[in-house]
Amino acid sequence: MQSHILPLLATVEEAGSEAKHISEWWFGGFALFVLVLLLLVTVIMGKGRPHS
Repeated sequence: MQSHILPLLATVEEAGSEAKHISEWWFGGFALFVLVLLLLVTVIMGKGRPHS
């Protein structure tokens, strides 16, 4: 099991160090966008359905 996880962990750490040039605001903005999108989909899909 460790032989499978360790290479993946190394890859994730390498990708994380390469992505440090991206501002944290972009990650927060993207997370906020996804949250608002999911909220809109929930509200739109919930219209006209009874809540039992």
